[in-house]
This record gives sequence, C-alpha cells and structure tokens, in this order.
Amino acid sequence: MIRVLSRLKAMMLPAMLVALTPAAAQASHQATQAPKGGDMAVTGSLGFAHAFNSNFDGFEPIFTGSFEYYTTPRVSWRGLFGVTSFDADVPSGESVDFKYLNFNVLYNWEGGWVHPFVTGGVGYYIKDAASSLPPKADDNEFGLNGGGGIDWFIHQRFALKFEGTFHGLTGAEPDTFFVGTAGVKWWF
Repeated sequence: MIRVLSRLKAMMLPAMLVALTPAAAQASHQATQAPKGGDMAVTGSLGFAHAFNSNFDGFEPIFTGSFEYYTTPRVSWRGLFGVTSFDADVPSGESVDFKYLNFNVLYNWEGGWVHPFVTGGVGYYIKDAASSLPPKADDNEFGLNGGGGIDWFIHQRFALKFEGTFHGLTGAEPDTFFVGTAGVKWWF
C-alpha cells in the first residue's frame, strides 16, 4: 500500500505540470503580443532555395525582406522581396540569378507565444541568366506561391519567423522551387 501511494505521489507532479502548462502559457501571453488591425510589421530572413528542375540541383542561399499590414488580428497583406541564385549543372559553373517581388495574403491563428500561419499569392520574378544558358532562361516571369510557417514571439513586439513556400513560374527552368527561411519580425 505504501509503494502504491509513493508511486501515486511521484506521478502527481508530472501530471500537474502537464495540466497547468497551457494555463501558464495563456496567462503569460500578453494582449500586446497579438497583432491588431492597423498594425504593421517588417521582417528580414535568411534561408535556402531548392529548384525542382533537373538542370538545377542543390540548395542555394536566399535573403528575403518583407512589409506586412494587418487588416484584422488574423489577416494581413504582405509585400516580399527575395534574392537568390540557382547554379546550373550543364553548363557547369553557370547560374540564373533571381530577384522577385511577391504580394500575398496571410491568415494566422492565435496560439499564445506561437502564431502559425498560411500564405498564398502572386509574384513577379526577374531572372538574370548567364549568356551560355538558353535565351528563355533570362525572361522575367509571373508566378504563384503558397506555404506557411510560424511567428514565435520572443518579446511583445518581436518574433522569430520560420516559413516555407513553394513557387511555380510560368516560363523556362528553373520554374518551380521551394524556399525555407528563418528570420526576425518586428511589429509597430
């Protein structure tokens, strides 16, 4: 009987911690952490891009910067500028440099310190290809993108941002790619 009681006591502490963790997280979440209608935010992110075309393999570095405007606490509109370069396998050593501008709508869910979100939109992609690549690799193109991520609050107006998006373009290779980024977001 004493062993049963001591085991019961030993299980009570972990059970209480599991039960009280959501309440503690909700209590520590401050109202100013959630975006409000009329809020704006800027983000700077670094990450990787990976083309899904046979002539462009490997992961390439990427930089993105964005401006976001919240029409409601859950819905925001974003302009994003990104820069990357994809190295071609054939001819070896050649590349296609990308600069792109995306216009997206985002929907986020309230999650205390973590706000998951989904996004989708349209983009304009400026491609600067090496002269030895096919002429169409140098065209500017329109495309669609979609994905999601999380904003993880580290302070009332600062968050770490993690995002993944797929991009599909209308023209020549590389015409489909994935972007994964991590960065810092500041609300004002």
